Amino acid sequence: MSVLTFLSILSLVLSLTGNILVNYKQRYGFIVWIASNISWIAVNLVGETNWPQIIMFVIYAGLNVQGFIIWSKKKQ
Repeated sequence: MSVLTFLSILSLVLSLTGNILVNYKQRYGFIVWIASNISWIAVNLVGETNWPQIIMFVIYAGLNVQGFIIWSKKKQ
C-alpha cells in the first residue's frame, strides 16, 4: 500500500468519524475533523498538488476550530 493510499484511507476514516461525533453532539468531533483536514492537506501535498482543495481544507479546519470554541462556550 502506498503512502498516498494510506493517507487517503486515514483521512476518510477521520472525516467520517468527526462527522458522526458532531452529529451526536460530541464536541471533540471537531478535533477529529481538524485532524482529518490536516490529513487531507497532506494527501493533496504528497499526491498531485491540488491548491483549491488545500485552501478548502485549511478553511474547513478554521471552521472546525470556530465550532469547537462556540460549542465550548455553550457548555459553560
